[in-house]
Amino acid sequence: MKKKPDKNTSTEKAQATPAAPSKAIVADKATKPAETDGNKAEASANKNPPEEKEKAQKKPDTKAKKAGAKHAAASKTPRTKAPGKHRLIFVSLVFVIALAAAGLAGYDFWLLRLQAPINAQVINLQNSFEARIGQLEQQLRNTQSRLSAEAQARQSAEAEHQALKAALQSVNERLGRSTLAWRMAEVEYLLTVANDRLLLARDRQTAIAVLETADSRLKAIGDPALLKVRKKIAGELTALRAVPAVDIPGVVLKLTSLAEAVPQLPLLDKKRLAVATEKQQRPAVKDWKQIPSVVWQDIKSLVQVRRHQQPTEPLLPPQQAGFLYQNLQLKLEQAKLAALQHDTAVFAAVLREATQWLDSYFEPEATEVQAMKSALAELQGVELQPELPDVSGSLRELRQELRALMNARATAGTAQDTAAAKPAGKEAGAL
Repeated sequence: MKKKPDKNTSTEKAQATPAAPSKAIVADKATKPAETDGNKAEASANKNPPEEKEKAQKKPDTKAKKAGAKHAAASKTPRTKAPGKHRLIFVSLVFVIALAAAGLAGYDFWLLRLQAPINAQVINLQNSFEARIGQLEQQLRNTQSRLSAEAQARQSAEAEHQALKAALQSVNERLGRSTLAWRMAEVEYLLTVANDRLLLARDRQTAIAVLETADSRLKAIGDPALLKVRKKIAGELTALRAVPAVDIPGVVLKLTSLAEAVPQLPLLDKKRLAVATEKQQRPAVKDWKQIPSVVWQDIKSLVQVRRHQQPTEPLLPPQQAGFLYQNLQLKLEQAKLAALQHDTAVFAAVLREATQWLDSYFEPEATEVQAMKSALAELQGVELQPELPDVSGSLRELRQELRALMNARATAGTAQDTAAAKPAGKEAGAL
C-alpha cells in the first residue's frame, strides 16, 4: 500500500522555489544605489569647473558602466532561471497531487479490503436472519393453526358442557334435590356415624370429632332453620367432653409390669415343705434305751389326723411350680386384652381370679405378694366403660328439618305445575 505524501515536505519545496525572485529583487536594490550615486556625480559635475566635470564625467561613466554591467547581469540571471523554477514548482505540485491521489486510492483500497469480510458477515447474518424469520413464520403459522383447532375443540367442549349442565339441571329439578339438600344429607350421614361409633364401639374421641365436623357443615350452610340442630350438637359435645377419660395405656403398662414380677413371688408350698422337713429331722440315737421310743414315734407318724374348718387344696409338686407362674401371667394378659376392649366385666373377673390365685398358692405374708394384691385391687376399681350420653337428639332434629324441607319443595313444585297449567288451559280455550 502506498504512503500518503507528507504535507510538510511539499510545503517546504513550495517555499524553496520562490527563492529566485527574491534574489532578483536584491539585484534591483543594488542597482538603485548605483543610480543615485551617478545622479550625485552629475550634480557635482555641474557645480565644478569643466576639467573637474570631465574627470567627474569619466568617473561616473566607469561607475555607471560597472553598475550597468552588474544590473545587466542581475537582470539576465532571473530571466534565465525563472522558467525552470516555475516548472519545478509545477512538477512538484503535480507530484504532490499524484501522491495525494495515490494515497486516497490506497486508502480506498485498504477500506475495501477491510470492509470485504464485514460485508460477507453482514450477508451471512442477513441470510441467517431471513432463514430464522422463515422458520419463525412457519412456526407462527403452525401455532395459529393449532390455536384455531384448539379454539374449535374448546367451543365444542363448551357446547357439550352446556348440554351436560342443562341435563344435570333437569335431573336435579326432576329429583327435587338442591345444594342445600345435598349438604343436609351429608350432615345426616355424619351424625349417623357419630351415633354408631359411640354406641357400638364406645369410641368417644371419634364421636366428638364427627360431631364437630357436622357442626362446621351446618355453619357453612348458614340456614337459620338449622340453629336448633346446632344447639343439640353443642349440648351433645359438652356431655361427651364431660365423660372421664380412661387411661388405657397406663392400665396396660401396669399389668405388664405385674406380669414381669410374677416369677419373683414366693410359693406357699416351699414353706410347707420346709416345715415338714424340720419335723422329719430328729436327733440321732445315742443310747439303746431310746430305741423303743424312736420306733414308737415312727409308728405314730405313719398315720396323722388333722381337722380343718375349710376344704384343703392339694400341694403342688416342685416340678409343676413353673406352670403356676405361667397361668398367673396368662391371667394378667387376659386382663390387658379386656382393658384394650373396654370390657369392664371381664377385666374385673380376671383380676379377681388372679387375686384368688395369690391367696391360694403364694405366701400371703411376703411383701411381693402383698404389693401385687394391692395393685390388682386398685386396678379393679378402674371403670373401663363410663356411662356415655345420648347423641341421637341432633340426628332426630335434623331429620325433622329434612322432612319439612322436602314438604316445602313438594308444595312449591305443585304450585309451579298449577301455575304453568293455567296458561296452557287458557290457550286451549282460546283455540
